Amino acid sequence: MERTPEQTPLAPADLAAAWRRTRPPRRLVHLDSAAAARASWAVLDAAAAHARREAEEGAYVAAAAAAPVLDRARDDVRALLGWPAGEGAVAFCHSAEDALRQVLLARPGGLPATAAHAPGEYGPNVAVLDRLGVRPVVVDTPHRLDPAAFERFLARTRPGLVHVTWVGSHVGTVQPAAAVAAVCAAAGVPVVVDAAQAFGHVDTALDALPADADVVVYGTSRKWLAGPRGVGFVAARGPLAQRPALLEQAEAHVAGRVGLAVALAEHRDLGPGAVRAGLAQVGAAVRHRLAAQLEGTWEVVEELDEPSATATLRPTAATRDAAPDAARPDLAALRARLLAEHGVLTTFAGAERSPGEMRAPALRVSGHLDTTAQDVDALVAALRAVA
Repeated sequence: MERTPEQTPLAPADLAAAWRRTRPPRRLVHLDSAAAARASWAVLDAAAAHARREAEEGAYVAAAAAAPVLDRARDDVRALLGWPAGEGAVAFCHSAEDALRQVLLARPGGLPATAAHAPGEYGPNVAVLDRLGVRPVVVDTPHRLDPAAFERFLARTRPGLVHVTWVGSHVGTVQPAAAVAAVCAAAGVPVVVDAAQAFGHVDTALDALPADADVVVYGTSRKWLAGPRGVGFVAARGPLAQRPALLEQAEAHVAGRVGLAVALAEHRDLGPGAVRAGLAQVGAAVRHRLAAQLEGTWEVVEELDEPSATATLRPTAATRDAAPDAARPDLAALRARLLAEHGVLTTFAGAERSPGEMRAPALRVSGHLDTTAQDVDALVAALRAVA
């Protein structure tokens, strides 16, 4: 579904136009950037060109030739963290989940016995801890993390590390991850930050931390940066920065890494601050529009002006209570109907995404810089038709 001139972008017009003209036309209403955003022509072409070079010259020759491009990408990752070029270590991996696994396995001294996290932690992250035998310990903190709660927790307990998710998968609240990381650094406790939903989306600067802080940040390519799937990254300061070879597998989808490098360069050229502001503007506009048009049937979970581009919907209590159990909305089926019958792509967010906070599934809506008011109206019309 290509846009027509009368459509109204929710981001600044120049930014929306720059995003739109650099990627293939849409064939549907794409409101699923938090799962996988739409890659640009340049990203697609760079990945394809590298794959072709592997066939023409050999995979290892092609990988060696790509090294300068990937080194620049490492510095682009550092820049988004507020770190100087060459500081710490940046490694590429297969995904955010793979990154967390590699970080835990590569830690000096072996796997930590315990890892502290908030109640709203991403369920698959907790599952990784469980599978590796790391005991999760929950910090008593509100949904929007309270750094003072972590400070009190660390004053009486010393976990092997603290794990923080910057923006959740189940709700678009931007957490004060930098402030929590500062508390951990002051207490001398390692901190690991999941930036999968944050990188290229919100401010991820950690430049205020001491240079010797034991901090690791990991994320993925396919979400807000709009790079290829199957690529992630780890950025480390402290002891783990001395062991980058343990984090980065040599046998990898190098073409995807090259695509990520191009996505990072495009993000840099657009201006990270402008992109953040544009995405925040999109998110606020989407949430306000949904709240106004769906009042009484659906509620928006986030604060309406939350500075993220994710909007989370759930049926209102009145809607749920008015229906018998058998007639209550099946959100997985609803999401499938939105796509199949109306060409609107969203995310079904099951309670397993955050079992410590979610009591029922939700519908996640995550546009990008090219999202328009008409996209939101199409979602509203589709929800009314299928709900």
